[in-house]
Amino acid sequence: MIHFKHSKILIPVDFSETSMLAIRHGAFIASFVKADLHLLHVVNQNYGSQNMFLPLVSLEIQTEIEKKAVERLNELAEELKHQYQIEIHKIVKLGSASTEISQVAREIGASLIVMGTHGYSVIKELVIGSTAMKVLTKAPCPTMVTSVTTDRIGYTKIVLPIDNTVNTKQKVQYAIEMAKQFSATLYPLGLLDSDEGDQAPHMEMVIHQIEEVAKSKGVMFRSNIIKNVKNRANTSVEYAHSVNADLMIIMTDQDAELSGFFLGPYSQQIIHLSKIPVIAIRPEELYQTDGSLLTGTSSG
Repeated sequence: MIHFKHSKILIPVDFSETSMLAIRHGAFIASFVKADLHLLHVVNQNYGSQNMFLPLVSLEIQTEIEKKAVERLNELAEELKHQYQIEIHKIVKLGSASTEISQVAREIGASLIVMGTHGYSVIKELVIGSTAMKVLTKAPCPTMVTSVTTDRIGYTKIVLPIDNTVNTKQKVQYAIEMAKQFSATLYPLGLLDSDEGDQAPHMEMVIHQIEEVAKSKGVMFRSNIIKNVKNRANTSVEYAHSVNADLMIIMTDQDAELSGFFLGPYSQQIIHLSKIPVIAIRPEELYQTDGSLLTGTSSG
């Protein structure tokens, strides 16, 4: 069972606008739930550290790059510690960003990664940043993705899209626990394609189960089922906007997970289109946990 934990939050920092926004979200969560914050800067061993210095530090002076990264992280840590009253840890690594992020997350036992994504290719509009993509499909814990549009901090309305895929219910317990922690209203959203009309009774049962579990935990909820959905990602994002939500929780696509590299179309589109932070949760068996799934009446 995947739970909302709040002990160690890891934030990859490249000092860009999106990573600074991710820091604000991560620091807010850490302050709210009394977690430690770990700031990670990865110096690319081939290209140097980007978005830090003007002009860019010479690639030949590797130790100088790392020294300046430490100095900048120290400055950030002092600012955050003063503002949020949280414990800050600074980490500088040399290597590939996505590899180091996942490895550090494992080493420290991170319960959440919060990172920004730098947008999308003008030509291939559904391709998210390669680092974010790789982290989402390899991370050992849930990952929150933010963009430059997600500048509202705080979580009072959480949208939880539910469909008929195998792993969709695995995120329910996590979402309910997070909603309770932040005194947020949970918005379970049933999604049925045009050829899934006969699945409506089953979806109604699933949504009812979620409501019952939420109610038992003292979590407020407002559910909805949308039928004849043409595009699940578009519908999810439009619904989140219509209820003025400030967070969405999704599963990464199972077919994508099996490939070990690409995010599936739904996850990728959600992250591309969403104007609010998105928490992506990998199927539990891929976190190498006990393998228990959220099923039956216990799942809600």
